[in-house]
Amino acid sequence: MEQDYKAKDVAQLPQTPLARARARLVELVEAPWFSNAVMALICLNAITLGLETFDRFDPWRPWLHLFDLLFVTVFVIEMVLRIAAYGPSFFRSGWNIADFVIVAGAALAASNLFAALRAFRVLRLLRVVTVVPRMRTVVRALVDSVPGIISVAIIAVLIVYVFAVIAGSLYGETHPNYFGNVFTSMYTLFQIITLEGWRDIADDVQADHPMSWIFFLTFVLVGTFTMLNLFIAIVVRVVEEEADETEEFIHEETDHVLQELKVLSAKIDELKARLPDQERP
Repeated sequence: MEQDYKAKDVAQLPQTPLARARARLVELVEAPWFSNAVMALICLNAITLGLETFDRFDPWRPWLHLFDLLFVTVFVIEMVLRIAAYGPSFFRSGWNIADFVIVAGAALAASNLFAALRAFRVLRLLRVVTVVPRMRTVVRALVDSVPGIISVAIIAVLIVYVFAVIAGSLYGETHPNYFGNVFTSMYTLFQIITLEGWRDIADDVQADHPMSWIFFLTFVLVGTFTMLNLFIAIVVRVVEEEADETEEFIHEETDHVLQELKVLSAKIDELKARLPDQERP
């Protein structure tokens, strides 16, 4: 798991005025109300960006731009506070780096020097992923599932290719618009995998080939339901593994704290046992 930098890490630094100020900043940026406020601003920013796409809000466009600039300013201030609180340790976390890149891009998009980046302002909404821990788990699971998804995708392409060759041989002469060559057949079969209009294609082919329903039914069962379930199974398995790792980490931290409490309790008992002896004349 990635390392998180909490107030206790900064508190271990020498108690200089700078260290105390950083500890206060860490307590500020890690306060629940601070995170909730940032989340609320991100949601409000999403609403204002969406309103700019409606023509009916053209008279309000200058105000919407002003609100957008205020949001960017607040995000930049928040980022500066977090960097000042954690120092160089801030950039040891991949999530913090992603958050920094998003905010920096938003600041550049708000300037006139990089007006072309204004179209990508909506990317700042991705900060929700970096702010909400549960979403981080989902993103990590998606990234970790990429190798498995690639393997399933290769199998899916092979299956589509095999069925495309078969379909071209069986129905290419009568329906060249669907199965004229292998690439046209693969495109048609991909459309069938999405279940978008596949019944119309099957009915057109079945008008000339009454037994073609066997081919389409087999392909839908194998190419759609089986492969789709494989994709879902891979993602679910990785999410469960991430959840198990998080739970295991919590248990380890809990056991460590309990062990420290036991040691501390034993020392307290030892001190209590010595106090009467020291108080005797």
